[in-house]
Amino acid sequence: MSQSRLARLAATAAAVSLLSSVAATAMAQTNPQARAQTLIDVNPLLSGHDIRVAAADSGLRLEGTVADTAEQRLAEALTALVAEGAEIDNALTVGADLPDSSGSLFQEDEDQTTAARLRQTLSWQQDTAGLDIELEVNRGEVRLNGEVGTTATKDRIASLAATTEGVDAVFNYISVDPANIPAIRELQAELERADRPDAWIASRVRRLLQFDTTVNAHSIEVDARDGTAILSGAVTSSAERKVAEDLAATVPGVRDLDSRLVIERPR
Repeated sequence: MSQSRLARLAATAAAVSLLSSVAATAMAQTNPQARAQTLIDVNPLLSGHDIRVAAADSGLRLEGTVADTAEQRLAEALTALVAEGAEIDNALTVGADLPDSSGSLFQEDEDQTTAARLRQTLSWQQDTAGLDIELEVNRGEVRLNGEVGTTATKDRIASLAATTEGVDAVFNYISVDPANIPAIRELQAELERADRPDAWIASRVRRLLQFDTTVNAHSIEVDARDGTAILSGAVTSSAERKVAEDLAATVPGVRDLDSRLVIERPR
């Protein structure tokens, strides 16, 4: 057999071996022990503690330390969600100090979720949808990059970012080039002409209100009829009402806004 043939066979064997290893790793990550560890590592109360999920003869064993019995019970409850009926030996020691910071997996999960919230917000506003904006979130700090046509658009993006849930600080490195204005206006005109189902509009408005930290979305009801976004409920100030109305009015597909929001100041 030629050396080239042997080389190809060897390469194929190596590739099969690598794929088998990857598959085995993927399968291992689907076991209850790994799933329970992940649930604990991304939990906001538990992620900073030293908690380990170990395999035991009878099922799963929780080892490490937590602050009190509430966290001890939480760790067991999360493990039970994925234990597939296996017995859980809760050997967590109570009395640890509260952690100063969350675990790395929890923080990464938070940052990725925050980035997704902001990307959705930008894509569901007529004046920012379709823009080529790059964003990165690191421990709640957002860095914005890209190019827009006007300073107003740059400031608008930064404003949306600053009030997005999970954002602590915004660093705006977006550049402004007026040459982009014609293409952006054409894109926005297309969005204004878009025909969106009422259910699509209502669901996007609800989520936008949930994302915005200046609005109490729980006190606002959202509906949409024939392209009209309808807001009803109570807000605590005219500023909060304006934010809610602006977010709803600029969702692609919204033809009109019917705001029935009333101001009820806290007593």
